[in-house]
Amino acid sequence: MRATCPDCGAQAHLSAFFVEDDGKRLAVLLADMQPELGRAALGYLGLFKPVKTALRLARAVKLLQELSALVATGTVCRDERNGVRRPATPGQWAAGIEQMLSQRAALSLPLDSHNYLRAVVFGLADKADAAAERQREADARTGRHLAPVPSDAASEQERKLEDALYYIQQQLGYGAITAEQAEQQREAAHRKHRGDS
Repeated sequence: MRATCPDCGAQAHLSAFFVEDDGKRLAVLLADMQPELGRAALGYLGLFKPVKTALRLARAVKLLQELSALVATGTVCRDERNGVRRPATPGQWAAGIEQMLSQRAALSLPLDSHNYLRAVVFGLADKADAAAERQREADARTGRHLAPVPSDAASEQERKLEDALYYIQQQLGYGAITAEQAEQQREAAHRKHRGDS
């Protein structure tokens, strides 16, 4: 099976892209990510490509390791000096990357760090955190906060569903999918995470 590099256009047998150890490390890192984050991360690497040369595999591996470490914390901080953190899901990191990719022409490329991505994801997480706080306040006013707490398994499924729905909404907002495709994806997400029809 032949493959084409999305950045430089080089064509070769798929196995040729994994001959080097760094190519194998890159594949493992991508395989460990959630699918939507992995797809977004591939495009994100292109934002680090030097103007006149290709992005070295070792640099790509290092960038993905750093990105994985940022996502694994479950939080995002715009600037480590002030220490303000917000909860951030892998879906929000993927949406932040997609937002950057859609505004590629406005960015100063090549990027040299993840600082801009952290700022974008912090903005998304801050909005989500504010919306959650408004919902908690509304629930407290109506007494819904007294409802029984869902089990861990149920809350994990709810979180996965929320991540999936958030990602679909972001893609719709960026024009990456149509309203009809978004509705189909929402239905599929409900079936997958809740068993709803």
